[in-house]
Amino acid sequence: MNEVPTYFRYWGKAEKDGSRYHLLPYHCLDVAAVGHLLLEPTKPLCQRLSIQLQTSPEWLQQWATYILALHDIGKFATAFQGLVPSLSSSLVTSNPSMPYTTRHDTLGYALLSDLWVDSVGFGLNVGNADLQKLFRNIRPWIEIVTGHHGEPPTTMPIHRQNFFTLFDEVAATHYAKTNVGLFLENFDCSLFVEKALKNRLKFSSWSIAGMVVLADWLGSGRNPESFLQDEVSLNSYWEE
Repeated sequence: MNEVPTYFRYWGKAEKDGSRYHLLPYHCLDVAAVGHLLLEPTKPLCQRLSIQLQTSPEWLQQWATYILALHDIGKFATAFQGLVPSLSSSLVTSNPSMPYTTRHDTLGYALLSDLWVDSVGFGLNVGNADLQKLFRNIRPWIEIVTGHHGEPPTTMPIHRQNFFTLFDEVAATHYAKTNVGLFLENFDCSLFVEKALKNRLKFSSWSIAGMVVLADWLGSGRNPESFLQDEVSLNSYWEE
């Protein structure tokens, strides 16, 4: 019998009275699905942005879908989970010694920044590339996608152990790696090796940030009656 992944022990959306919740991986995929549709390669938005970035529309859609699936990775923090305690015994236990004093966008940015090298790019096929150099070129994308309603995260270093347990970090890493397999199969990472794409992104960053905001708003609009608390594979949830 396969063990249930620990990333299913976190809620992403919840009703204020604690009666229902939507598991965090599913909320993240809801938002990624909206972004996937907004950046459909035949649509003018995707074509315009891909011309500005000098990528193919398909490449842009694939990469944007993946990073959108990470947009709320900061919610894996026990500090955030404690905002609605006692939702279910199957979720992580709240910890009063970990108050939610830093927003989840900043927590997500810090977590991705700190774990990227240790997790070998979360399983992204980067060949012999220098992971630290590669992340410097990817970092602006992470800032865009983890921002909250268009406001970038705080990028100053934080002591993440004040917000995340080791259990949280393992769950978040497993989730990120699972999404690499789901969205980035046969993905070309070579565009990130040099900083040319990073420089071109400066001219498109506000448009992409706006797309992220729209995807988050629409993806968060799920009716509470359709919240999913049962564990199904991420691949099955994405397809169905």
